[in-house]
Amino acid sequence: MIFKIFMKKDFQPDYETDSYAYDNIPISVLFVSITAIYLVLAYISDQFILGDEVYIRSFSDQTIEAVLNMRERYGWLNYVFIPVTLFLKISFPALCITIGTVLSSLEIKFKTFFKAVLLAEVVFILAQILYLINLSRHLDALTIEKSLNYFPLSVISIYGVENVVLWLHYPLQTLNLFEVFYILIISWLLSRQWKPNFIESLNIVLPSYGTGLLLWLVLVTFLTLQIS
Repeated sequence: MIFKIFMKKDFQPDYETDSYAYDNIPISVLFVSITAIYLVLAYISDQFILGDEVYIRSFSDQTIEAVLNMRERYGWLNYVFIPVTLFLKISFPALCITIGTVLSSLEIKFKTFFKAVLLAEVVFILAQILYLINLSRHLDALTIEKSLNYFPLSVISIYGVENVVLWLHYPLQTLNLFEVFYILIISWLLSRQWKPNFIESLNIVLPSYGTGLLLWLVLVTFLTLQIS
């Protein structure tokens, strides 16, 4: 019902749209390309930013040897999990929007949403690049704690990490400007597929993905409270 409220009654998808260069790129190629970019960024982070010096500065003399040994032995697992994490990250909003369209009596294929969300991932790639650039400017005093508590353009950056209780860290860092651009780009890409105006697409994406994101934040917050 909530999704129908946001839609016009006469809205029907129209697939006769202008062709763009990326329209003919297979989803598999896009996924592999984005995965490769994240792998390169992860390598740059491990080798040139969050190197051994940062770990030595972050941990005590009693634990640093064990930490470095673990980093050397199991650091490769970070690269293995990147494609898995990316697939789950793309599938979640795509599934949320699919559910939204089903509740709105629209018949759109899941792969349409998956591709749109995959293309919109460029927002978070840019966010990761900016993140690494900022960390690289403070290498002399950089620690693991500082790198984990850096959330630019997020709600938590307004209040400061030290002024927010632990269980609110993840929700407030997730509410950021990049997430806004992410939703806008997905809506624009889908508006080209359906051929309504941008606002109509936004009125579908925002409540469907927003509801899914809210449920995810509630789950993570609940688990954080249980662990702490």
